[in-house]
Amino acid sequence: MKKSFLALALAAVPFFAAASEANDIGYNYVQLDYVYQDGAQIDGVNAYPNGGNLSGSYAFTDNVFGTASWGWTEDSGYHAKYKDPNWSLGLGFNTAIGANADWVSQIKYIDSDARVRLDRDFWVCDDCRFDLDYQGGQISTGVLGRVFDGLTANAYLGYEDYNHNYDGNFFAEFGMVYAFNKTWGLHGGLRLAEGVDTYSLGVRASF
Repeated sequence: MKKSFLALALAAVPFFAAASEANDIGYNYVQLDYVYQDGAQIDGVNAYPNGGNLSGSYAFTDNVFGTASWGWTEDSGYHAKYKDPNWSLGLGFNTAIGANADWVSQIKYIDSDARVRLDRDFWVCDDCRFDLDYQGGQISTGVLGRVFDGLTANAYLGYEDYNHNYDGNFFAEFGMVYAFNKTWGLHGGLRLAEGVDTYSLGVRASF
């Protein structure tokens, strides 16, 4: 049911974006977000990580752009500590599908140095530290469109896979950016994956 709803939402984006009169979508920006995850489980331990993420995009040509990010999330609760410094590098391709929207596809390499430390006074464990150190990647595709002057929105569907016997997982990403002027904007995002919802809110500087 959830996958059907996400597919329907993705298909509807071009119609919502039809209010715009020109495709003035930019791929050059730097963005800083506050990030919160709901429903995460780390080796069977419930975790609700939060932190920050610095990301950016740069257009090499009219149809090719690169992405990079560095983030940090952590959680200290339920007698466990979780830290996850992570970074990514990616390449994207965009093509206009109308006067106001692009079809965007991306591929990313992701490196996560996540670590878990359990409280020995609460958990029965010989080695109460886990270094997860996930490496892998994700691919995604979807629509980025201008809803009206100053507001853009995106809807992407994707697939991710990592090492350490990680089961591949489908995900969906939704985001909106409201531009106050040519440089500054407010960003909000939602990422839905298997059992984990990730919320982000931050500022974007376009150039």
